[in-house]
Amino acid sequence: MTQFERQIRTAQRRLWMNRWLLITSWTFTLAAGVFALVVLIQRLFELPIPLFWTGLALACGALVASLVWTIVTREDAGLAAARLDDAAGLRERLSSGQYCQQSDDPFARAVVADAERVSMALSARQHIRFRFPQPFAYTSGTVLLAALMFLISPGLLTSDEVIEAREEAREAEQAKVAVKRRMDDVRKMTEQTPALQDLADKLEGADKLAANELRRPGDIRHEAIKKIDRLADAVKQKRKSGSYDAVSEMRKRLRRLKVPKSNDAPTQKLAKALNKGDFKTAKEELKKLREQLATLKAEQDKELVAKMSKQLDQLSKQLEQVAKDEQLAKKLEEAGIKKEDIDRMLENLSKKDLDQLKKQLEEKGMDQQQIQKIAKQMQRQQQAGNMAKNMAKAMSQSAQSAQAGQTGEAAAGLSAAADQLSELEQLEQEMNQLETTMAGLQDAKQDLQRPCPG
Repeated sequence: MTQFERQIRTAQRRLWMNRWLLITSWTFTLAAGVFALVVLIQRLFELPIPLFWTGLALACGALVASLVWTIVTREDAGLAAARLDDAAGLRERLSSGQYCQQSDDPFARAVVADAERVSMALSARQHIRFRFPQPFAYTSGTVLLAALMFLISPGLLTSDEVIEAREEAREAEQAKVAVKRRMDDVRKMTEQTPALQDLADKLEGADKLAANELRRPGDIRHEAIKKIDRLADAVKQKRKSGSYDAVSEMRKRLRRLKVPKSNDAPTQKLAKALNKGDFKTAKEELKKLREQLATLKAEQDKELVAKMSKQLDQLSKQLEQVAKDEQLAKKLEEAGIKKEDIDRMLENLSKKDLDQLKKQLEEKGMDQQQIQKIAKQMQRQQQAGNMAKNMAKAMSQSAQSAQAGQTGEAAAGLSAAADQLSELEQLEQEMNQLETTMAGLQDAKQDLQRPCPG
């Protein structure tokens, strides 16, 4: 590329830049004016217009439009040479040379040579300078105008009805968010709690109803609270099951067990754990006794086997004692219930027996509150008593087998007792899960009853 061509190319680029700056000023002036109008409308009527994205879109559109316009109207090499001639006062010497570049005529070659010679002492940068576009003042003014639109109070021309409707919609959206968060927490709690697996359907469709059918925030929260109440009622109903009450009754009765004072007593730790109602530790102690029995030899360890057998037999008899509830039996006898009927019901209480008992107590003049209390005590006593009897039977079997030198059968008896403790431990875990769930549901309900912060 010759010096002449370089000067023309430089002049072109500078002309393009000046043109782009000029066009950009106009396009951004237009975009800023449109944005000012949008902001004005949004502030006056408080419409849900995303101003940030609207402004960004207008700015990008103005930039793209200026680039396209510049490309379409850009100066070619001939026009750039003519502009450089005018700026340098060369009387068309450069534009004539540019025009004659492709001609082989001697005169044309002389014109080109003259343009080359002149361009050697010429600087396109000096004669075609970058110019600050005059319309930029308009651009600055419209941008300032758009900024001033933000000073207008929102909703200046909005009616009270529209404002109330929007406020209610905003509160409804907040309520939906709060309800979804809380219902997700409750659903997660039910899914992660084994004792609640059969109650998961109580929450079915809660979030869907709140999101799609209800519009008022109070109704959304109220519907969610109703769902939580239904689940809470189901949890309370399950917690009232006699099986769980039997755990508390069993623990209460086991406090009457006497713990061997001697630290060498094989059953001391077992009796202590039962006395405290620690079913898990008691089960572990039974496992240790079972393992110990498996390692004993009837001939070499007769004394230890006899000692363990004796203490297991004593523990068995204590468990038989705690299985009885003399006070309840006495109260029922005083109410006119036959002793054989009481013994039969405490052994195996059917729904028919319970209904018959309630009817007999009612005939004796007892009020419904007393009848329900006794019926509940009977259910709790029957289940807890059977658990204690089964455990006593298993330990008695183990004691008799150990006394007879049958360590395998003795270990089997301890395994049966351990199974009883496993059942109690599982019931206790479920009971604790249900109580924790009821507390969590109460917290969720209270949270939903509080209004959303403004």
